[in-house]
Amino acid sequence: MAPPARRSVGAVRHEIVPSSDGLQLIIDDRTIASVGAEHRGGELWLVPTPPLPSIVEPAPDIATLLDHAAVDAFEHGATAAHITADIPLEREDPHAEAVARLAGFTEIRDLLQLRRPLPVPAGDAVRHGRPPLAVRAFRPGTADEAAWVATNNRSFAHHPDQGAETSETLHGHMAEAWFDPAGLLVVDDDDPASGRLAGFCWTKIHPATDTDPTLGEIYVIGVDPTQGGHGLGRGLVLAGLDHLADRGVGTAMLYVDVVNTTALALYDTLGFGPHLRHRVWTRRPAAGRDRAARPAGEPK
Repeated sequence: MAPPARRSVGAVRHEIVPSSDGLQLIIDDRTIASVGAEHRGGELWLVPTPPLPSIVEPAPDIATLLDHAAVDAFEHGATAAHITADIPLEREDPHAEAVARLAGFTEIRDLLQLRRPLPVPAGDAVRHGRPPLAVRAFRPGTADEAAWVATNNRSFAHHPDQGAETSETLHGHMAEAWFDPAGLLVVDDDDPASGRLAGFCWTKIHPATDTDPTLGEIYVIGVDPTQGGHGLGRGLVLAGLDHLADRGVGTAMLYVDVVNTTALALYDTLGFGPHLRHRVWTRRPAAGRDRAARPAGEPK
């Protein structure tokens, strides 16, 4: 963890000091904001409190807090740092944007959160008159684990974030409190010796909050490239929606990149509509500035 940073502006004392899960900003002995962190695949996802859209002042100090967290992550080997925020569909958030840019987070990626009501009626037109897809639950501790990793990485071979899963990262997902093997639906490959799945739909249930009902997320859909063109992806989404409805969930949601027009068109035909934007700001280490040099082979 980076050492505490202290400065004074007139009679006002500013400090950035370590906290139990990250860093906190203290102004005149009062905690103004903090930032926690979650590590995923060598990258750091920063979680500011209060959330970025809620932050108005003092923007430069909040930006300094995020800058310290990012630099500390790069010095410990992180390849990127990210901040996320939910932003209304119809307008920008200039305060959140200003803080992110002041902290050096200049790459922007927008995801749309789409929602639809559940259940999907048996005779609904979105089913195209097809019977439900035959799926089964993922079995931890079996060959399903290696098969899922192989299929996921083949499905997302050109995706920098999702196409590099390993047995270790899968076990990390499985250790999360939300993980339920019954919610990871798989379709077996016709060839048992392939070591792969035909496809899978991973769902996640988010408990109700003050602002949202219980939400069932279509977390990841993966189809092995050999299975493309047969409507398997659509069938997997519907299987996930049926599973969530069977669990008593009344609203489904998922995230899709705003530039993924093919996926957006598919989800539109499945009855999903846009609810909000999920913005990701990214900062990467600058050679010779953000990242400390490390001898080859030194643990990170």
